[in-house]
Amino acid sequence: MITELRTFLVAGQLENFAATAERVGLTQSAISAQIRRLEHDFGYALFERTGRSVKLSRAGVVAMEQAKEIIARYERMRDIARNEAVKGNLEIGMAVAGHASLLASAMEEFLKVFSEVHFSVAVDKEQSLLARLDEGALDMAIMARPAAHLMQNLEWRLLQVQPYVLAVPEGSAPLPWRQVLQTYPLIRYASRSFIADKIDAFLKSQSLTVHDIAQTEEISLILDMVAKETGVAIIPFSTAFNGQEKVRFISIPEFLEKKEVGVVMTRKKKSIAVKKFLDFLTDFSR
Repeated sequence: MITELRTFLVAGQLENFAATAERVGLTQSAISAQIRRLEHDFGYALFERTGRSVKLSRAGVVAMEQAKEIIARYERMRDIARNEAVKGNLEIGMAVAGHASLLASAMEEFLKVFSEVHFSVAVDKEQSLLARLDEGALDMAIMARPAAHLMQNLEWRLLQVQPYVLAVPEGSAPLPWRQVLQTYPLIRYASRSFIADKIDAFLKSQSLTVHDIAQTEEISLILDMVAKETGVAIIPFSTAFNGQEKVRFISIPEFLEKKEVGVVMTRKKKSIAVKKFLDFLTDFSR
């Protein structure tokens, strides 16, 4: 089954069985047979077929994401015999603007496999985290992409791209986003972080004058205030918000910039624990 899932991932990416066969080193008929076996086992079509062309079905798109997770877990299972060598302390930094849900999910699964690792998580401003990385006091820091160039001894790896949306009370009137900002007071998000300038620049580019009532870097506080109808907020959307009660999210098509969330690390040789945890972070960011 793992072999078929690997083939499915390639086929889903290329949406071409001939190209898939060339990529994985099998015949096209073998590729088709593997996909058919999966479809027979799952009970639904992974691809829509029109003549010789194939395209992922709606179910196939969902299955792709789950297949990635299964393969990732399978790869981690292969390392179980070597897990005892993964131990020690991991010093992780996290920006106050929050990425707690992503970090917590990765840590939970990581510790199930690598129980000899101890985490120490520091919550601080981005500039302070960068300074601590430069000093060697942190192994990695999760934050928005820094606006300025990183020091030569630091490197950046992207984890997620988050669009900016407007968070409004669930029961508010269904108004266009521009009218919402002119009707409701604004709760400013991340006033001292790298993303604050992006939100300010967008509001100015749209010639919008808003009524600020508060500013905070705590995303959970913002969502609570919105839910209690205190105001509205422009925030980068995370999948962790799915199912958020009493809050509705409105897209802002004109806000073209997106928040890039990633990891900053030193370029020096990394420990096995750091490399393994980075794999987990990457898996949970998909």
